[in-house]
Amino acid sequence: MNRLLSFPENLYEVLGVAPAATDEEIRRAARRRQRETHPDLGGNAADFTRVRLAVEVLSNPRHRAEHDAWLATERGVVTPPRPDGVRLRQQQRTARARPFEPPTQPAGEAGSAAAASRSAAGRSTAGADEPTYDRIPKPAADARKMGWYRRSWPEHPDVWPGLHPSPPLPTVREYVTVLPFVVLGVVLIAAQIIPTSPMATHWWFGTVALWALGLVWIVMRASGRYLALTKAVYWLSLAGISLGAAGLFLIAMMRIFDSAEGAGLLTVRAAIALAGVGLAALAWWGLEPRARRMEFDRMLADLANDSAPAADSDQRQWGQPGATAMSHSTPGVNAVRRMYAEQLVGERLAVLERMPGVRILHGLRLPGGDPRVATVSHAVLAGHRLAVIDSVLWRPGAYAIDARGQMCCDGVPLAASVQEFPHRVERMHEYFGDIAEVRGWLTVVPESAGDFSIDYARTWRRVRPASVASLLREVGDWLAEDGTDVDRLLLRDLLELQVEA
Repeated sequence: MNRLLSFPENLYEVLGVAPAATDEEIRRAARRRQRETHPDLGGNAADFTRVRLAVEVLSNPRHRAEHDAWLATERGVVTPPRPDGVRLRQQQRTARARPFEPPTQPAGEAGSAAAASRSAAGRSTAGADEPTYDRIPKPAADARKMGWYRRSWPEHPDVWPGLHPSPPLPTVREYVTVLPFVVLGVVLIAAQIIPTSPMATHWWFGTVALWALGLVWIVMRASGRYLALTKAVYWLSLAGISLGAAGLFLIAMMRIFDSAEGAGLLTVRAAIALAGVGLAALAWWGLEPRARRMEFDRMLADLANDSAPAADSDQRQWGQPGATAMSHSTPGVNAVRRMYAEQLVGERLAVLERMPGVRILHGLRLPGGDPRVATVSHAVLAGHRLAVIDSVLWRPGAYAIDARGQMCCDGVPLAASVQEFPHRVERMHEYFGDIAEVRGWLTVVPESAGDFSIDYARTWRRVRPASVASLLREVGDWLAEDGTDVDRLLLRDLLELQVEA
């Protein structure tokens, strides 16, 4: 990553934490501030950008150390030393201290031996034998008839942060504060060039040079780049105008003492020059919000360019459906059945790519979980909406959630491990809830022909049971609200959870 040698402000104050704050305190403050400033929740986009930058910098130990050094040098704020660490999001890459031990009695998920024994004891499972892929009915789902699919979608998404920050539209404040300086320069130059004007002078090119210098720092300040150089050009412009005004006043005074003509006109020209100084200062003040926002946006773009997928990347999917099932499934899970289910569902998720902002990942672990175990089949991201999907291959039957919140087949509760997926979605919500809305779908694929139905009357808090057809319809309708947006920083954090096959 590039070194961030300077910062626009004290980022601890942006989050409302002390410089000695722990990683956990920063994480909690980040979630709170991002909720308060999120544009979709009534917040301000500029404030949200400030908070996102603060989170990116302070959650990375290297950038945080650079920020602390800048604070000590520029603001005189000394922060206490802290041990080196890793990025907050990457802290969860390693497994917990408990060593991995394969269970002696696998907890029965659909298709496991333990599940079969439970079925004999009266607890139904969704299938225990080993199916053949070619004999599994392929789910029929025609997305072309779905509302989200029939919408008109642009060819390219809106990517944030972009490769370079996009300047915001001019505001009323900027028009009111910048235009007077520009107009005064144009009028004064015209008055000095026109021969018949009483203010005509052979030194008009000096006014043109100072006015052009003013335009240079206005453009530089509006872009938020080269901050030190912008200040230097600004002060050089003010110094030139001020010296010109002082010289005109001096000449006017000399003519007054000598009783010569033209003293009044020189005094007027000097007063106009002083007005130019005031208008230049006003323009500098008026561009302050734009300059700060552009500086924040530029730093976020640099961070994204260093650590996230490229802004112009055409890649829409990461991983292959079912690739992690055989070697990275949760102990006790029938890996073959899981692989078949993930392949059948994952292949059909590709239709969601009709929305330009959709990004699909296969085979993810839980934050803080074992990095060798893929507990999430698929994740579909669009803007700030994250759909977490689990794919299971079960026998035909009538599936529903009972009053106790248990998944049942034909009225009989399934094995306890089947009920774990809602807890996984809650964990993803706890991890990404500060910047994304998270929902889950437990997708059931019938292993053979027969009566198959899902009762949607009851759902879990953030998770719905689904067939492949209802999955595509519901996920598509939900993601369509952000279907044109790509958040590269959120996508980067999600990619850190992907398990390599």
